[in-house]
Amino acid sequence: MALGDVKILEPKNVSSRSFVSEDRTTSSASATIKAGEPCKIRGAEGGNDVIILATGEPLIGTDLFVGIAQAESTETSTVDGTVEILIPTPGITVMRAKATTVTNVDTAAERLGVLNDSVTFDLTAGVFTVDENEGADDNVHGLNIVDVNIDNGDVDFIVRSQACYWGSAL
Repeated sequence: MALGDVKILEPKNVSSRSFVSEDRTTSSASATIKAGEPCKIRGAEGGNDVIILATGEPLIGTDLFVGIAQAESTETSTVDGTVEILIPTPGITVMRAKATTVTNVDTAAERLGVLNDSVTFDLTAGVFTVDENEGADDNVHGLNIVDVNIDNGDVDFIVRSQACYWGSAL
């Protein structure tokens, strides 16, 4: 996975917590969690540890988005470890990642077309992006686009309270 795919922009004083990262043999993870990767709690899936999100996540009512890894996790193939996670405040903490398809957001009209859309992450070839392609679904998707830089394809977004560690009703 790539280092630093997702960044927290504001506020700069985001809370962090240490979470368990299960050994890779038990969790079937192929690698450690890297700094900048979005994570969720795997509680509903059989553990109380964190794992990285997949394409099409976070989903309201399904995923408990916990935040962005601050540093690489410490688990090994046979021993559980920990990972420090920056926990965004829903609706307040602004994060940034590239658009999945930068050419879909490179004009003012395209930018306007995706502002305030509810979307999810895409994970392709080990890189997390914000999937502006999937269309807004306020009842399901856990991220909201708040701005787009049409010059470089950066998407600024917030996590919706219904899909977030600090606000979810899961």
